[in-house]
Amino acid sequence: MKANWKIALMCVATLSFVACKDKNQPDQGGSGSGDEVEYQAKISVNDLSIADWDSLDVRNVYVSKITPNPLWGGVHMVKVYADSVYINWMMVFDPVKYAKHRDVDVMHIFLNVDNDKTTGGYFDLFKDACADLMFEGPLYSEGAPINYAPSIYEWKNDTIKEGWKNWGEAVATMTAESQFVNDSTLEARMMIENIYGKDKFSKEGFGFGITLTQNFQPDAVGFLPQGDTPDGEHIGRLDMLSVKFAPVEK
Repeated sequence: MKANWKIALMCVATLSFVACKDKNQPDQGGSGSGDEVEYQAKISVNDLSIADWDSLDVRNVYVSKITPNPLWGGVHMVKVYADSVYINWMMVFDPVKYAKHRDVDVMHIFLNVDNDKTTGGYFDLFKDACADLMFEGPLYSEGAPINYAPSIYEWKNDTIKEGWKNWGEAVATMTAESQFVNDSTLEARMMIENIYGKDKFSKEGFGFGITLTQNFQPDAVGFLPQGDTPDGEHIGRLDMLSVKFAPVEK
């Protein structure tokens, strides 16, 4: 990472997956015995701080960092933490490279929801080509920060593993809660109901990938995970970041 890079923008975001449940079932984290304990999120999007990441058990935090010779180096690092209710991520990237095209750039999140590498696709960026869902939306409008409100796409062809058109049509559009802690830090939370509830996720975990792209084109400003590109021409494809759910606290 070059020493003369300016302070990177740190983007912390949270995906909340809430499935429909019977009204007689306990709340998330409850025992079902009538004395349920209210669920407490480990990461807050309203406390104007990212210090809560330091309190997490490092064994449950999954990290991908930039390599010395990436083809697209705008994303420097991503951390992911998932528990029984939320998927949280923190992203550090190059604010100069990204801000230059803020109003035409978008952030994509890719998820291998079923944790099955034989389903899904998107070999365009990831070696294992198993993304089931893609979230696509801007972080800025007219130079000012906005809520991350992505459109959600499903991979439509398990027999073809690459090609942008295989994402098909958007299945939904969601609006997130988000807040800039300061000029270089953003926190957000996004709720997804009746599309991919927690019951659709593998108990073993999921795959995670992230990109910043220019003008809704697949020419990434940066993405992770990403390997070295010594020839400066070909993408250093790696598998998506493998994330496991943190154990339920009792």
